[in-house]
Amino acid sequence: MATFVPARVGALGARSIHIKRALSRLDDAYVVRTPLLPKGWAPDFFIQHPQQGWLAIAVSDAPYAALADGQLFGDAGRDGFDALLVRLAALPVPARLLILWQCGADEVRRLAARLDPQCGVRLVSKAAFLTQGERLAQRLAVPVGAAIEQALMARYFAETEIAAACTTRRHFRRDNAATLQRYFLDVQQESAAKLDLALPQEHTALSRQLAVRLVNGVAGSGKTLIALSRALLLAQMHPGQRILMLIHNAPVVADLHAQLRRTRGRLPPNLEINTFSAWVHRQWRNVLQRQPQMPRNSDMVEELIAQCRVAYPDLRLPVQRLREEFDFINESLITDEAQYAHVSRAGRGFALRPSERGAVWALFMAVTAALRAEGLSLWSALPLDICVAPAPQRLEQYHHVLLDEAQFCAPSWFQVVRRSMHPGGTLFLCADPNQGFTRNRLSWKSVGLDVAGRTRKLRRSYRTTQANLAAASSILARHAQGDPEDFLVPELDGMEPGRKPVLLYADTPQDAVDRLVNELCACVQGDALTLADVLVIYGEQVPKGLLYNRLCQRLGTDSVWWLNKLEQRKAPPGGVRRAHVRLANLDTATGLEAGVVFLIGAEKLLALSRLPAPEREEHARKLYMAMTRAGARLVVLATEPVPDSMREAFTEWQSPPPS
Repeated sequence: MATFVPARVGALGARSIHIKRALSRLDDAYVVRTPLLPKGWAPDFFIQHPQQGWLAIAVSDAPYAALADGQLFGDAGRDGFDALLVRLAALPVPARLLILWQCGADEVRRLAARLDPQCGVRLVSKAAFLTQGERLAQRLAVPVGAAIEQALMARYFAETEIAAACTTRRHFRRDNAATLQRYFLDVQQESAAKLDLALPQEHTALSRQLAVRLVNGVAGSGKTLIALSRALLLAQMHPGQRILMLIHNAPVVADLHAQLRRTRGRLPPNLEINTFSAWVHRQWRNVLQRQPQMPRNSDMVEELIAQCRVAYPDLRLPVQRLREEFDFINESLITDEAQYAHVSRAGRGFALRPSERGAVWALFMAVTAALRAEGLSLWSALPLDICVAPAPQRLEQYHHVLLDEAQFCAPSWFQVVRRSMHPGGTLFLCADPNQGFTRNRLSWKSVGLDVAGRTRKLRRSYRTTQANLAAASSILARHAQGDPEDFLVPELDGMEPGRKPVLLYADTPQDAVDRLVNELCACVQGDALTLADVLVIYGEQVPKGLLYNRLCQRLGTDSVWWLNKLEQRKAPPGGVRRAHVRLANLDTATGLEAGVVFLIGAEKLLALSRLPAPEREEHARKLYMAMTRAGARLVVLATEPVPDSMREAFTEWQSPPPS
């Protein structure tokens, strides 16, 4: 069956159902496209096939009486029909079909006899199209060159174009053609981005419930691009409605804003792209009418826990585990001890006896009270405060919300989002279950979202190479013991082959930094790569200040964007027009990508087989995430030997490779 983009064909009212039924008989290789936001006039449909080519289809409502000979000069119906023929004839696609919805077969033949053969438009009656539509499409479609195909996509489906600066696909091109390559969402990505965008008016009017769509995709399948494309489309289609796109971490938001300013100049005024933390902070202020005050750092909270736990000598959990459990309580919207006593803790990584739960709850209440006495609150408590506040009407409201990296969202996050949406709004989720390393493996149903039958799975990666993805997937499959249903097996066939990730050894963390800087500078000395094509991800076992300073010394301070540096979190040094090497902490690298990625200081992740089972799975997912940030090449620097069980995923360089 042909793929329809968008899936719902509603532009022509009741006729659309009949047309879709006829074209559905085309085989899987065909795509039936409906222009949503064309530049100027557009046909009602385009048929696209990778070998057969393109066909433009328009529908005319003009009755034969208005088109037959002998009509008065200037008849509106005839003038409109003639104008439609002129527009069809001017299309850059050579195959054009016009369906005369109100004309019979004999009437169409008489009209076709009067057409100029040079106009290249084939006429067909409604009845003929409904019975022979798929055969007509197969017979009439004509192949077009790459330049014409790109021109068609840019003119009629401009919303699917990806700026070259925003994709790693350009690294896979080997030809030396003088023409500039343009990049577009693939059919599956475009179809996912346009799900339910054009609901029939009667459905929109009747719907008062939240409409949810979920896109599950492997790393590099374009989930962020899909969400962004959809957000921009919604903003353009509904200028009077508010659209919100929430992303898990600040570096991705900053990087995305910089890319959009470079390529578009500015965001639509009705579209907001933000981190959940910054957005919920603002919503808390709206509801509580004051500024939230947070502990200055996690050490302060852990010191307070250590002080208060003296009253509970039988509680043996480490302080860090207790702090994480407090966040779990807040994020699970637990408000009393009875709830906590019975809540499922599956996936927490450690068990608690009933008596221990009672002690944890008492300690949680003591720490919370101590913080409140100083006017402070745990960050994880902000969404809970909003959910139980008596004045939810003060929340800013949105018609459409898109959540990227939704696998990291807590139940309280979803609840705040739902409370911030107009009735009948749409919630669009993008997730990669293979990366779910920071939250318990909750079901969507458990957080109040029904995604049954409303999920699209994307198994093909466009960011990275077959070698990189196969290496990352093999490590994850070997060390993660989660539910097989939560693991998306990528489709490797047809991907750019690439080369295995490179593993470089250094004697000390300082030596690893120096080696990384030397390798990075060698990468960008030629014309093949720019600084913007390189991303450095660092873990906890590296002197990050030294790494940043060394990069600045070699490349210049304005050429290194440390995405986690306080004064650089929202914008790069020197402005968005400069090319920067990006530097990001491992815990905030989700969603970032680059043609070449250097991973340093991740020795703990590379020693997976030596870790306890709960930590092993969490770290395997984190390593999978880091490895799949790379487009063409991944270089890992380590100061400790990698276990034999993981070595086959890498090509090891004991010393600098020959030049």
